[in-house]
Amino acid sequence: MYITMRVNFKFKIFLTLIILFFSATLFAQSDKQSGGSRKIRNAEKVKEEQSKKQEKAIKEGKRKHNKLQSKEVRRRMKRNDRRYHHSDANDSRPNWLKRLFPKKRPSAN
Repeated sequence: MYITMRVNFKFKIFLTLIILFFSATLFAQSDKQSGGSRKIRNAEKVKEEQSKKQEKAIKEGKRKHNKLQSKEVRRRMKRNDRRYHHSDANDSRPNWLKRLFPKKRPSAN
């Protein structure tokens, strides 16, 4: 019983490897036959460059906007940016003590 299970398992692995090998070769051949792969890569590269330029422009705009502000405003913006900076959209919320007792902001008076 144990020997037949072991043989079946080895046979299944062998068949899976053969199928994966042939499917990979078929997909590789189909990519070479289509003439648009270079155009697609170039289009993706152009799109990536545009997104990089856009990010750079946004960063530059923020920097220029920051330079236009007064010294007090820049300090306040920097303090708030440090406090609320999230590197990832999936960051966890602050722990329950910080939510219950947040830091008091200075009054405007």
